[in-house]
Amino acid sequence: MCLMGGEEHHKDNFQVLCEQRFDWVTNHGGFIPPGAVEGGRTSDGEILYIGRVYHEDSRTVGKVQPSHGLCYIPFNGEELSFEDYEILILRR
Repeated sequence: MCLMGGEEHHKDNFQVLCEQRFDWVTNHGGFIPPGAVEGGRTSDGEILYIGRVYHEDSRTVGKVQPSHGLCYIPFNGEELSFEDYEILILRR
């Protein structure tokens, strides 16, 4: 599943990160730490980053949109937003 336009969309084609130098760091409020992993762009060209939250007994991956200060995840066919989340970074 991926998030676009506030909705959850099924995708058959995707890429899997296999690098071993990633860490999840606690984050909030749209701050983007050094090494944050880009996950895409909005239709306006804003960079989105890979984030995750713990929700309903599961860690769910989503997108961090800096201008909103939130991490969005797909859940039950809709998009949920969270102020506190983890963001994926590449260790140097």
